[in-house]
Amino acid sequence: MPADSSSGSGQSGVADSLRTAIERTLAATAGSAVTTRERAGALLDEVAQRSRDAGEELARRGQSARDELGKRGQRTGAGLARRGKEALAVDEVLHRLDRIEERLDSIEGAVRHRARPKAEG
Repeated sequence: MPADSSSGSGQSGVADSLRTAIERTLAATAGSAVTTRERAGALLDEVAQRSRDAGEELARRGQSARDELGKRGQRTGAGLARRGKEALAVDEVLHRLDRIEERLDSIEGAVRHRARPKAEG
């Protein structure tokens, strides 16, 4: 599935919404909330970056797989075409062999006919 330009902004929007929700929750606490909020924000940034990286890697691998399938398809098509031509050649040889056998039978029949002694009458 091709990546479109909206997927990046969609992921960013989700990350921003999640960040806002986390920040609101942490703002309600006192004391070490600032440190926790900063750590949570950093973790969220890391998760978002890993998600983008994974998406890019999947796109690269998908393109590589499509390229390889295309190459294999071309090789297979060429092999099938070659085998089709070979099958036609074999059919032609078989047809010619049938004609030769028919001619040979005809010649043998004529030779047998001439070799028979004529009945005296």
